[in-house]
Amino acid sequence: MSSRIQSIDIFRGLTILTMVFVNDLAGVRDIPAWTKHALEGTDSMTFVDVVFPAFLFIVGMSIPLALQRRKDRGDSMLTLWGHVLTRSFALLVLGFFMVNMSRLNPTLAGMSHPVWALLFYAAVLALWTQSGASGGKPRPVFWVTKAFGVALIVLLAFLFRSGNASSPGWMTTQWWGILGLIGWTYLICSGFFLVFGQNIPAASALVTLAVCLYIGDKAGALQCLGPVNNVLWLGGHVGGHVSIAGAGMIAGLLFMSGSPAPTSSRRIRWILGLGGVLAAGGFLLRPLYGISKNMATPSWSLFSAAICCVVYVLLYWIADLRRQGRLFAFSEPAGANPLLAYILPDIFYSGIALFGIEQLWWGAGDGLVGVLRSLLFSAAIVGITGYCTRRGLRLKL
Repeated sequence: MSSRIQSIDIFRGLTILTMVFVNDLAGVRDIPAWTKHALEGTDSMTFVDVVFPAFLFIVGMSIPLALQRRKDRGDSMLTLWGHVLTRSFALLVLGFFMVNMSRLNPTLAGMSHPVWALLFYAAVLALWTQSGASGGKPRPVFWVTKAFGVALIVLLAFLFRSGNASSPGWMTTQWWGILGLIGWTYLICSGFFLVFGQNIPAASALVTLAVCLYIGDKAGALQCLGPVNNVLWLGGHVGGHVSIAGAGMIAGLLFMSGSPAPTSSRRIRWILGLGGVLAAGGFLLRPLYGISKNMATPSWSLFSAAICCVVYVLLYWIADLRRQGRLFAFSEPAGANPLLAYILPDIFYSGIALFGIEQLWWGAGDGLVGVLRSLLFSAAIVGITGYCTRRGLRLKL
């Protein structure tokens, strides 16, 4: 499909906007339980538990469309693999650093948590701000800025210390963080597309295999991998998340030339049918492990992907078929510059912590007042993202 699909950008923008909102809302008390993550061990999920899967789904949906555009421009397979590996590595680095921030020992590192965090985000801005040069040739200052970003990240890694004086530690993989998990999922799904191409049956097999990977892991079949399991949880962080992104890939493949759904009505039927199959799978597998985001159970993954199918069809119908995409213009900056929108809240939180006024923010109100604060904060983040984008500050991995 040659023209850009507006509903994909809208879905991405709404997901980032909701992510900013629920992350800030997590610090608000006296609000209904469904406005936060479901409690662990309750065999349930709330709308908050679908936000991260929604981003995985739209990542999966975008992969075949984006890589095929690069193919059509003449990119070689070597160039495509280089792009995928570079982007995956960047996401892993971001997730790795961000998940370790809370483990920093200020005394051993010689700097406070907010200072270390703000320096890290400065390095991120220096490294991944897109060049604004015309003609495709970056100015020398662009490369100097990149070099500064690399040097700063290396320095921060060198200075990082956790633990205590008698037993200092360095950064560890832990759970890789949101961006790191996206990085692993992106790497696997992109690599799969580069190998199998526009093959819906193969993508369906990937989703099935991902679910089986979780079941096999729980049954002990992956214990033979030893240390690998200490670095990456294959059952959940691969099996659970790839099943969601893989479902998104199937939906994305329906928009490509030669798909079995060449018309909008058939695409809608296919995606809703996909959602029905995913929901049925989640229902049948629920007795095995229940529904749990933290445990990335198959039922959580499949139910989340099914919900994404329904939500996407609604957006597709409104934005691309009814041509009413302007209704979602408020989320456009977050969709156009998602990484900046994602890190801006952390920059803000680190800033108020640096000046010792974080309690003024988190104590600004609970209940309805806190919800309104989070809504206004989310709107402000999107507004700032839009302003920065217009001024040329666009992050691109």
